[in-house]
Amino acid sequence: MNDKTIGEKIREFRKAKNMSQDDLATASGIYLSTIKKYENGSRNPKPDQLLKIAEAIGVSINMFLDFEINTVSDVISLVMKLDDQTDMTIQAQTDKDDNIIPNTITFAFSDENINDAIASYLRLKENTEKDSAHTGNSITVEDTIQSYEEMKNRLLLFNERIKKSK
Repeated sequence: MNDKTIGEKIREFRKAKNMSQDDLATASGIYLSTIKKYENGSRNPKPDQLLKIAEAIGVSINMFLDFEINTVSDVISLVMKLDDQTDMTIQAQTDKDDNIIPNTITFAFSDENINDAIASYLRLKENTEKDSAHTGNSITVEDTIQSYEEMKNRLLLFNERIKKSK
């Protein structure tokens, strides 16, 4: 969903959830005319409106926001946030001097919903890569990319609440 406007993202997630604009307006408490303006790009929602839309569709508000991960600090901050707010386990092998071997780092979650969603994403990614590698079939690269984006969007609609135990 990179390079898409907030309105385009709202439309895609709304459609993935099989909601009409009217359904979204009702569920979010935002006027239908305003939803239409957001989707056609003539207006951008304020943060509180975007939160209402995200909650009505059942996705994280983060799906509408663009932020780039460009530095190690960007990645570490996300890992720390995950570690602070979920039951995430980070593991790695160590060498004979008990130093962590960096390329053996893995992570998992005690919440099976998270693990299942990640497993679904990995299967989707593997299948898409296999489809892209087969040039002799009738599926075009564009079809594969479109299908991949649609399937990723469906995964993002799985919005079960998680809680860190403590």
